[in-house]
Amino acid sequence: PPSRPQLVQRKIMADQGDTEAKGAVAEGSDAMPRPPPVNTSLQAQRSSHQESPRSPLPAHVKQAVDVAKVQPLSNPYPQNFERPVYTNGDRFFLCLVGLPGRGKTFISYRVSHWLEYFHDIPTKVINLGNARRKLVGKQSNSFFDHTNESAKKMLDKARMICLDDIKKFLLEDEEGKHVGRVAIYDAANITVENRKQVVEAMKGVLPMAHIIFVEVIQTDIEKIKSHIRNVKIHVGMPDFKTASDKDKGEENPAREGVSEEHAVQEYMQRIEQYKKTYVPLGGDKNLSFIKIIDDGRQVTVNRIKGFLPGRIVNYLTSIHTQPRPIYLSRHGESQYNVLRKVGGNSPLSPLGEKYAVALAEWVKINVLDPKEPLSKKPQHARLYTSSLRRTIDTVRHFDHTIQKDGWVTMRRREWRALDEIFAGVFDGMTYDQIKQKAPMQFQARLKNKLEYRYPRGESYMDVIKRVEQAVLCIEALQDPVVVVAHQAVLRIVYCYFMMRDKNKAPKVSIPLNTVIKLVPRNHGCEEARFVLVNKENKEDSNNAPSH
Repeated sequence: PPSRPQLVQRKIMADQGDTEAKGAVAEGSDAMPRPPPVNTSLQAQRSSHQESPRSPLPAHVKQAVDVAKVQPLSNPYPQNFERPVYTNGDRFFLCLVGLPGRGKTFISYRVSHWLEYFHDIPTKVINLGNARRKLVGKQSNSFFDHTNESAKKMLDKARMICLDDIKKFLLEDEEGKHVGRVAIYDAANITVENRKQVVEAMKGVLPMAHIIFVEVIQTDIEKIKSHIRNVKIHVGMPDFKTASDKDKGEENPAREGVSEEHAVQEYMQRIEQYKKTYVPLGGDKNLSFIKIIDDGRQVTVNRIKGFLPGRIVNYLTSIHTQPRPIYLSRHGESQYNVLRKVGGNSPLSPLGEKYAVALAEWVKINVLDPKEPLSKKPQHARLYTSSLRRTIDTVRHFDHTIQKDGWVTMRRREWRALDEIFAGVFDGMTYDQIKQKAPMQFQARLKNKLEYRYPRGESYMDVIKRVEQAVLCIEALQDPVVVVAHQAVLRIVYCYFMMRDKNKAPKVSIPLNTVIKLVPRNHGCEEARFVLVNKENKEDSNNAPSH
């Protein structure tokens, strides 16, 4: 007769109405946990006490067989799984405040991406500078003098265009549904009058509590100059592209011949114009606001209530504008990779051990002692792994000496949130076995890999939710970090920092034996890849099947 675990698993699958997964489990059913005995009636309990000790089947197993034969369980009203909703139809408006060169645009786009990536909330960033350039083009610093009346009229017109766009976005409905959304206004808003204009424009559109001002303050002049040089001139500000940008295909004839240092000085002069009328937040205690000083060194919160505003505060305390390297690596090749099985908790193969040794040496040279460090203390680099054996074995050759200041070099932090996606009843099977045992399940995953959930397992969407906590810790770091994890997890981390749509995550290439270096910038990341071992065969085993 069938074993008890097989009978129990058949009952579970019958209850789900999933006959394909029931057939696929037969091979690995012995690994399923034993549930408590199934005795639902008094008669069944009495019969179990009267059962002969020589009976081939325990009473609760016999009952499970009888139930399956006489009255198969069904689920005529299944619960459909849909993406969670975090706003309940509420709309929010984040209004940036602060002098130029403080990282407002960086924060605007990071918050927007985070809300869409991890919370499925539609967002839109409206930039005042873009609206102004459409109206009057690029202007000299005299345009921003508060005594220039004609310029003030054009700036007011650009502000009203932005606020009208914001109202239109907030009042939109998605396919007839009242869907929550967040608008982000990327502008200086340095005067009390500017902020009153925002509040007046939103009357009848949003309650006061849903208008949140976010002020960004930076007191370190060197950080301001570095931000201007790295972001405003070369990435995010069309007014300040120099002649050197020709090499990047970003020629700006209006600024040809202007040196980088001259552009920095010119932008600093623009900041001085803004300072003449700048009034920080805090005078009106009726406003909801978040004030961030020096990349989160100090945070002030006023009249912030509710789930989503609280999460936004948490996120804003994590992000900063300082560039630092993030190194992503899959574990070394595992024994399950060699057998082409998914999931499991197997040790490393000989090639995986070779990669572990090579990775430790590479990290020692390129992470702990780089030629051009991006952070002040690269020797204080962090190390994150999952809780699974193959990632822990991959970093076992790392140097962990205690430094002079007491810092333990590359002390490992273990994250369950970084564990590989769980394949459920298919854990430990090959893709060929899954295709043979459950062809419809196999095809369903091919059609929608992001939202497909393994029977008794996880989907990419499930993993995205649990990975968020690790991503927030990585965001907060100003030191380098090495993350050794798994293909599905690293796809999610990679797409987040590269500012890509999460729908593309399941198809991103994260090969074995490779280190991916990311450096977060204004609207994305710089990326470099380093193959450490098996370079001659990287198209084969370096891309061993996983999730």
